[in-house]
Amino acid sequence: MHDVRTTASEQHGRDLPAERSVWNVDVINSAIVLGSRQSETELDLGACMSANVEVVRRRSGGGMVFLSPGNQVWLDVVIPKNDPLWIDDVGRASWWLGDVWLAAIKSLAPIYTFTADVYRENLDVGEFGDLVCFSGMGPGEVMGFDIEGVRSKLVGISQRRTQEAARFQCTAYLQWGAELSRQFCQLFSNPNSGRAGIESNLEHSVLPLSRIVAGLSASDVVTAFMAQLARV
Repeated sequence: MHDVRTTASEQHGRDLPAERSVWNVDVINSAIVLGSRQSETELDLGACMSANVEVVRRRSGGGMVFLSPGNQVWLDVVIPKNDPLWIDDVGRASWWLGDVWLAAIKSLAPIYTFTADVYRENLDVGEFGDLVCFSGMGPGEVMGFDIEGVRSKLVGISQRRTQEAARFQCTAYLQWGAELSRQFCQLFSNPNSGRAGIESNLEHSVLPLSRIVAGLSASDVVTAFMAQLARV
């Protein structure tokens, strides 16, 4: 277990050892993390600079993720290729990790009153998932239903594989709502800021942990995750 308090750019640029480990990342400033195939032209870089939001590119695919201090849990989970948890099939490789996350979230709820599952199908980007991670669904991610019955994402997972190891980058929001959706969308470039419904979509596609259990801290979530991981 490694606890790091750093910038998103520093953590994404860090080459993690090919050994079983969990990196608990506490970001010190806001950031938008682009998927490996996304372009900075998706963003208004001047607006990002004015808002003191750094723009970072990760080395795994998928849509962009908005990070801000204290609003999410970010865990990098690493397993080496010789680990019993390693699965050659990329599509199935993170299912076990989604199961750990789901068990951890259930353990935090005093009464299990929400519906959630681990997504085990092919990538479904939907209307906006090619732009924003939490608007689509990928294998191993934890999906729940919001109060209006709309399927929403609890835990997003991206995966980077090398010849030595797999690095699963996991994000679960502690808080999310209309204000964060608005802040995020204001940083898109003009063509993207005009995408009808993206802000509303984000309000419904993200299911923060605060809607399941009030008052959770990042430490609470990490402790629950590590307890469930120890059982794998």
